[in-house]
Amino acid sequence: MRPKCRSDFAVAIICALPIEADAVEALFDETYDRLGKIYGKQPGDANAYINGRIGEHDIVLCYMPGMGIGSTASVASSLRVSYKGVRLALVVGICGGAPYQSSDQNIFLGDVIVSDAVVEYDFGRQYPGGFQRKTDVKEILGRPDREIRTLLAGL
Repeated sequence: MRPKCRSDFAVAIICALPIEADAVEALFDETYDRLGKIYGKQPGDANAYINGRIGEHDIVLCYMPGMGIGSTASVASSLRVSYKGVRLALVVGICGGAPYQSSDQNIFLGDVIVSDAVVEYDFGRQYPGGFQRKTDVKEILGRPDREIRTLLAGL
């Protein structure tokens, strides 16, 4: 059954590139609304949304105007205003990986990567010996809440 209003959507998927959003939309079992014709959005919200269903989950797919932290923050802020019921928002798409030295794991082109943290490599200082990322608790994103950590553990 289709959600009655925007607040009934609990999952959001945010994509920076149209090709990423197109791939996510192809996974929809059903598309409810394209570009706010049925569910609309709050005045002042410049985001473009597509609403649909994947399995038993009602999804709001959000297109970003471009890549980067500023664009992501703006999109997420407007999303929270228009879709107050969203409890899980995923940034999905082509990504830059932060590989680590491990002899038992390799990352190959086409692998699906599920992260349990966001590494903000653009927050730090460049020194002659290399880049030093900020690590102070107040300078980095906090740990996901218990419910999200439990969900990730089950994947």
